[in-house]
This record gives sequence, C-alpha cells and structure tokens, in this order.
Amino acid sequence: MKHFQNAIVCIFCFSFYARGQGQLSFGNAFNPDSPVTISSASGTFDPADGPGGAYLGADYTASLYFLNGTVTDQETFDSSGPSLFASADTSFFGTTGIGPSHGYTGDGSGFFYRDDVVLPTTGIVTVQVRAWYNGSGLYTSYAQALADGQNVGESNPVSLTLALGGSAPPNLDGLLPFTVGVVPEPSVFALLGLGSLLLLRRRKKT
Repeated sequence: MKHFQNAIVCIFCFSFYARGQGQLSFGNAFNPDSPVTISSASGTFDPADGPGGAYLGADYTASLYFLNGTVTDQETFDSSGPSLFASADTSFFGTTGIGPSHGYTGDGSGFFYRDDVVLPTTGIVTVQVRAWYNGSGLYTSYAQALADGQNVGESNPVSLTLALGGSAPPNLDGLLPFTVGVVPEPSVFALLGLGSLLLLRRRKKT
C-alpha cells in the first residue's frame, strides 16, 4: 500500500512538472506594512466607493497580473503585455472604512490573501496586484471598473521564483503599500500636456 501511495505521489509530481506550473501565495496579509487604501487627495477618488484614506474591504477585489522574467519598473511591465490570471481574483477582508475597527489589527480591511495560486509557467516571474472597486458584484474585472471611472490602483512590480512540487509557495516579498483612485481620462492628460507646451512657448518668447 505504501509503495502504491508513493507511486501516486511521483505521478502527481511528474504531471505537475510536465505541465510547467509553478505556485505562489497571492496576498499582502503576511505584511502589516503593505495595506491598500483609497487615495485621500481631493478629486483623486470616487467618494461613492468609500471615504478617502479608507482601507479596502470586500467591495474591492485584488487581481493578479504576471509576466515571465524580472521587471523592475512599471513602464516596462506595462509594455511587456502582462497576463491577467483571473482565477486568482480575491476580495479584500472586512469592510471599507477608517478607524481602529479597520486595517490589520481590526477587521483585516486593506489586506487580502489567496494561497497556492498555480500559474501556467515556472521559474522567475514578475507579478503585480491590481485592486479595483467591484461594487458588491456590479463590476467583475479591473478593466470594467477602470472603464466606468471607479476606484482602481496597481502595486509595484514584484519578482519572485515560483515554487514547484511540494515546495512552499513564495509570498509577495517586496510588495509596497499602494492606493486606489479615479484614473483621469486620456483627454485630461492631453490638455495638461498642451497647457505645459503653451507655457513653455510663452517663457521662451519672454
């Protein structure tokens, strides 16, 4: 019986390696210094999605985006076409709010955790957390929330080596705290750029 069990384990391990899959622990709950909160600056967030400075609760979701290799800056990460691993989507703990009843020592808001996420790749990957307002089911993806002008945000890219077989999956070590808020429309950026250009021309004429 013991030999049969060992054989089953070996077959499982071989199948796991053959499919080229690696594991990680998707979450920030292991690090009390990396909460996700709502931006507090006036005009940078939608107050209907929670008060400024609030810890994110269950009406927010964390999504996992990844790509192979090591990437250290956001611009390179975006231009490299990171993949969404939608099955890792998980809600934040607690309820969105401010005060001692929230956060790491309260109801856990601002934090999320999804253990043993299995990605369809192995080796070194760079992952990013993207948090978004789900409206208690009204929105089902980061892209939907972003398109509708809801609060969204993204973490710094974090590189790690995926675990194989029975090895302990790595945590998101190096994940920094970040905020969610309303992303300005592209037209706003264009107007800001045009205003800067006109100001520069005026200074040159002067």
